[in-house]
Amino acid sequence: MRLLPRYYRLVEAGRKTIEVRVATPRKRAVAVGDTVVFHDRDTGRELDVIVQRITPYPSFEDLLSSEDPARIDPNGPPGELLANLRSIYPPAKEGLGVLAFAFDHRPARPGRPMPMTPAQYAHTVPHHTVYGCLYIRDEHDRPVQLRSVYGSRLWQFPGGNLDAQGEDPLQTARREAVEETGLELGLDTPKLLLTHFLHAGPRLPLNKVGLIFDGGRLTAEQLGRIRLDPAEHDMWAVHDLATWQGLMAPRAFARLDAIEQARRGEGPAYLTTHT
Repeated sequence: MRLLPRYYRLVEAGRKTIEVRVATPRKRAVAVGDTVVFHDRDTGRELDVIVQRITPYPSFEDLLSSEDPARIDPNGPPGELLANLRSIYPPAKEGLGVLAFAFDHRPARPGRPMPMTPAQYAHTVPHHTVYGCLYIRDEHDRPVQLRSVYGSRLWQFPGGNLDAQGEDPLQTARREAVEETGLELGLDTPKLLLTHFLHAGPRLPLNKVGLIFDGGRLTAEQLGRIRLDPAEHDMWAVHDLATWQGLMAPRAFARLDAIEQARRGEGPAYLTTHT
């Protein structure tokens, strides 16, 4: 079915879901469940839908007394719709009877073949690593961090990179928390506080995506049960933000500050940094 550009755009936007036509023999042959392809008269673009309902009426006036005008022409004043339809179809055409074709947004035709296999596509995009960690605090909401024994001796949250087959970031964070602190953390469904995108650079040849979950508050008793893995960390500490800022490199503290702002609902839940 060919449509004027403005009507095509309404179908394309999912707003127009009823098409009105006069009941010519060709239109009467359309059945519920058939594929209808709409064509933009100006550009030749097309989109396909499945007919969900076909309702016949003696006239446009009868049709408009039963159908929702907003599904036929969402942008048009309802009072002008009858005149618009009759400006398109002369009385002799309307005398054939009219049809309301209702459709939804399910595609009618199979999609085009993908241009490459998933394995081929994987070679065309930048690779990245993913980490998951848990943001934990004491009973006064002061952040708890662990000091790494590697490299720049960064202060870190319990968590790590996805390196176990089949794990998602939260599962990784939970497993790493047990390995790094001896505590089972994030056992319910913790809130995702921050998504962190770290650009590749001289120190890190791959982009990295991190998901930081709210590990909650730890009681004094829980803090007392922390047992570090000396192969990864040699110290843990609890400080307020001002103290942490003095202990951490600016980029590392920027992540901590962003997480805390997101936890309090005072900042965005997305952070981009560079190595």
